[in-house]
Amino acid sequence: MNILIPTFSFPFLVKQNFDGKFVLAEAQAYVENGAEVKVITPHYDSVPHLETLDSGIKVVRFSYFFPSQWQCLKQPGKPLYSNLSWLGMLQIPFLLLAMAFRILQYARWADIIHAQWSLAALLSLPAKWLFGTKVALTARGSDIRLLPTWLNRFIHRQVDAAVDCFGPQSWNEEYKKNFPARYLTLPLIVYGSKPVAQMPEDMSRALKGKEDSFIITYIGRFEQLKIRDNHLPLLTLIQAASSWNQRNLNFHLFYLGDGTLKKEMEALIKGLNLTEKITLLGSRTNVMNYLQFSQLGVGGIAFNAVSQEITMSGQPQLLVDSADNRNTPWADGKNAIFIKPDDVAALVEKVGWVSRDPGRLKQIGRQAKKDMEPYFVAMKPGGALYLQAFATL
Repeated sequence: MNILIPTFSFPFLVKQNFDGKFVLAEAQAYVENGAEVKVITPHYDSVPHLETLDSGIKVVRFSYFFPSQWQCLKQPGKPLYSNLSWLGMLQIPFLLLAMAFRILQYARWADIIHAQWSLAALLSLPAKWLFGTKVALTARGSDIRLLPTWLNRFIHRQVDAAVDCFGPQSWNEEYKKNFPARYLTLPLIVYGSKPVAQMPEDMSRALKGKEDSFIITYIGRFEQLKIRDNHLPLLTLIQAASSWNQRNLNFHLFYLGDGTLKKEMEALIKGLNLTEKITLLGSRTNVMNYLQFSQLGVGGIAFNAVSQEITMSGQPQLLVDSADNRNTPWADGKNAIFIKPDDVAALVEKVGWVSRDPGRLKQIGRQAKKDMEPYFVAMKPGGALYLQAFATL
């Protein structure tokens, strides 16, 4: 099966850019099950226009504005809609036209177009109408927020199928109700690899021989919206670490990621004299290599990519006690550890408590993996399920 994936985000691992890693997971999963895959995505400075990954995935990064050094819509680490400068706004129609042209260019080669985000599906419809190429859509939360309802409904009516892979979340049920389509119910494919025998060198170096520490690993972008919209403990973990340090808790906090709050985080860590207890490692390709040596993962929201990776690693995770996480199969003390939003004192007590009960922590991690089996799946079996579903189209 030949699969064409138009997407507005796709990783460039050489430069440690992990935007759209979930798209890479799906593409890799298809290749592992014998499919040929081409990815179409916008170009940006310092990445090649054509790339063939070790797995055989072919990536076409197209230019959309000239001179090319003026292109500014696609920037690593940022969604397209975050660039609202006058130049960025001017480039929007050029980017859409360029993507539509590239989709048409490869449409006859493809057996199916798996569009990531509904706008990419809209740009794929001419290929469906002209050449009869099947179009499947995976919509994301930003689609529903940013595009007009009538346009999303039109897109969902026109595509051959929409992928329902977000499980029993209230917003997902509303999404399917509001946007009728032929839905393919499938699990989320999680990017990962087999367990490694040794702790990553940078992690071991930061611990300085204290591998028996209670290790907490936060994964995700360092952005204010993560605090404002999701109440993630990006900064409160650092504040809580000051109390754990005063109580002589044997711990180490790692951050995997990058973002605009990095300098503020570094200043806070230095100001609280926690440089020996907190390490910002930067972005990493396979976070599971770090999670398997951690006792607790942080950064997940319901069924998002971070939550998937922590769960698949077999570790328990901290989840904010919010509607996003409550109206799901997650349950405090059973398969996750809920924390009050923006409450440093409560976070201090909760982590201090769970760190003293390693047996229960391990049980919570095992239960999470068991409870999420219908919703999270590794690449090889996941790719087989998706290809079977696509074959029905």
